[in-house]
Amino acid sequence: MILYKTWNNILSYLTIFPLTLLLGCAHLVSFPSAKPFSQQESERLISNLQDQEEKISSFQGIGKVMLKNEEDEIETNLFAVGSNPYKIRLEITHPWGKPLLYIVADEKNISVLSLRDKKFFKGPPHSFNMKQFFLYGLDLDLAWKIFSGSVPILPTYGGTVSLKPHEISLYNKQGEIIETISFSSKTLLPRSIYFPKKGLTIILSEFDQGDLGLHPLKIKVLKKNEDQLVVIRYKSLKLNKAVPEEIFQLNPPPSFEIVNLNNS
Repeated sequence: MILYKTWNNILSYLTIFPLTLLLGCAHLVSFPSAKPFSQQESERLISNLQDQEEKISSFQGIGKVMLKNEEDEIETNLFAVGSNPYKIRLEITHPWGKPLLYIVADEKNISVLSLRDKKFFKGPPHSFNMKQFFLYGLDLDLAWKIFSGSVPILPTYGGTVSLKPHEISLYNKQGEIIETISFSSKTLLPRSIYFPKKGLTIILSEFDQGDLGLHPLKIKVLKKNEDQLVVIRYKSLKLNKAVPEEIFQLNPPPSFEIVNLNNS
């Protein structure tokens, strides 16, 4: 089954954005080039990011999401809420407030309510065409961290290495680089995260002071070789506030068609 053309890929777009290089004006005076981080500095920075990530038990974000591909550019309202272990609810509404798409997911089930088509899809994650419904096939753990504004650190990494200034790469037990994080040269805040095996890049900006320190209000995601852009821009992002369990229940109205998706 395919949802209405404009919206059926709306959540797949949420992991796709253009990687942008920010270039300053060239100086006439030459400065000595920066050096890569030392091993001690690399391990300390990654440990700090892990500590920050582990402190986040829930999030509630209100803002907008801009979706763009070769044919369309759409901006909608976004409400995103999540709690650990890995429950998430996304509500996409038209700029003037009309509900369009609700998604609720955990490690076992995904439910999609299409208000436009009056259909309710439900089933285990493996039964869904992720391109149509949920974050372009990302696992829920990574999706949760993207929407919470934290820096995802892959648990499979075995060590760190800094090959370039203001950049740290994580490698697995086979010595393959699985993640590269770049930092601002002035603040050492994380600026971008690249996953070469997934072809996925995340860019963080517009950091705001919160109860757990600085966190980004603007999140971009790019899928390699895809001409699709998404920009999540939170007006408000609250961390570790109480989230009622009922918010992760999604029930269709009586008039909606129920589509059970389950691979045999």
